[in-house]
Amino acid sequence: MRGKLEQPRGLIELISVEVERIDGEYGEFWISYEYSCPAGQYKSAMVLPISNSRDMTNHFFKELMNEARHLSEMENNEVCAVGFGVANKINSMLPIKNLCQRVIEVLQSNGSLNENREYIDLCTSGFHFKDQGSNLSSMGFDERFKTFMNRARTKMEQGYYTIAADDLEKANILCSTSPLINKLIGICHRELGHLDLALEMFTTAMELGDKEKDTYLYVSEINFFLNNMPEAERILLAMLDEHPEDVRGLVELANIKYQMDREYIDILDKAYLLDAEATRKNILQTFVFKKVGYSRHKKATIERASLILQIPEQTIRLLASSNRVPARTCSDSDDIILDEHELRSWAAVYRRYDLLEDEIQRVSSTAQQNKNQGMAVLP
Repeated sequence: MRGKLEQPRGLIELISVEVERIDGEYGEFWISYEYSCPAGQYKSAMVLPISNSRDMTNHFFKELMNEARHLSEMENNEVCAVGFGVANKINSMLPIKNLCQRVIEVLQSNGSLNENREYIDLCTSGFHFKDQGSNLSSMGFDERFKTFMNRARTKMEQGYYTIAADDLEKANILCSTSPLINKLIGICHRELGHLDLALEMFTTAMELGDKEKDTYLYVSEINFFLNNMPEAERILLAMLDEHPEDVRGLVELANIKYQMDREYIDILDKAYLLDAEATRKNILQTFVFKKVGYSRHKKATIERASLILQIPEQTIRLLASSNRVPARTCSDSDDIILDEHELRSWAAVYRRYDLLEDEIQRVSSTAQQNKNQGMAVLP
């Protein structure tokens, strides 16, 4: 007797594939892909060792199924791998195999890859198996460029800087002389904490003609945190030659002078005369009183700090806990480390530009609000 056939519960649908990177030196082909499986819809990536197109294609589908099975079993108590397979494998296998074959052929070609149109086309290729209009491989280079730029800007707005940087790198392959692309890649690396890479991209943008104020500020900022103060100063002076009344640039320059133990108050005074409120705002947001190349100079206790600043000890603790006063913590304890020179400089600047009382009131009111949080309101 023949029984009823059950509907397979382990179907995978491959939605799209896209070339991410070709590394001829290490023999690797990186591909990203989007798919759905019993656990949900996912976007992932894998590296295919470059060998022959058949083995590369088989490797891709094998790893895709392993990943989907693992995710599905994590999401379900029962094993759902009965009949596990790719529903649209027949339609998707040939395009992937062709991509792999093109990778092999282009790496065997002579000449510079960056000037090889086939290589550029391949590095920005992709297939969408559900929406033909989204097929990168059927778009012209201009349309692909716009697609990558739009996707990157959207991801940057959402805070997905790693994904945005990938799209920008593809746009850069299509238009390697664009200052804007290099600048945006630099912003992504800056947000991800890759300071050396960010500096390289911002510098490239400037070499390609970018003279925007914020680019100068990005380059100066990175040099600041890499403790390369002379270079940070040079960049800001170049910016101020073109924008002599830029308050942000003046405050940043004053901060660098402070870090180098040179006179800086006169620069802050100049900024304050130009725009008092903008100067106050930039001091609060960007001026770093902790020395970047810090070594113990003159350690101060909370009691000593209270005498120097004429501020109650508890207020200093509140300021330190909210990062409003230059303070450090020990790696092995919660003790606050204060430096007398930094404290005196901080208090002098904040009093000079009428910021100190506002800061004290802000932390005091915040502490009072936190104290009252969680109290039950009785009827």
